[in-house]
Amino acid sequence: MMFTNKLISIVAAALVMPASLVQAAVIEARKSDLSPDAQVCTGSAAAGNGCVTIPISADACTDFTGGLSFLNKEVSGAIIPDGFVCTFFEQFGCESAQGGKDTVVLQGGTWSFTKVPGVAGTVNFNDKPSSFECSPV
Repeated sequence: MMFTNKLISIVAAALVMPASLVQAAVIEARKSDLSPDAQVCTGSAAAGNGCVTIPISADACTDFTGGLSFLNKEVSGAIIPDGFVCTFFEQFGCESAQGGKDTVVLQGGTWSFTKVPGVAGTVNFNDKPSSFECSPV
């Protein structure tokens, strides 16, 4: 009888352990989704030309300076992850003049900066951005 109880305990423990390993794998996968990336391109984003992957840190401004200075006033497209909205600015520091005509706000998707939604309709924002910031929708 004691042998049977030990055997049942061992089998029960073996059945429970894989479930906890699966849960750990799911949690680990979700963790990686918390740091999405935007792709900013000097060529066509749809074709992946000249694209650089930049990690998104919510509500943090990314200036196209230092190692990203080659993007300053050279951005022609972007790929924004679903669930995020990114604002591109003509000035460094993610600053905009009153009225916001020097910014574009883009939601998740692949964008060509020759035709993007602006304050007063579709605008050509090609080769204008100097900084950007993203936030979850």
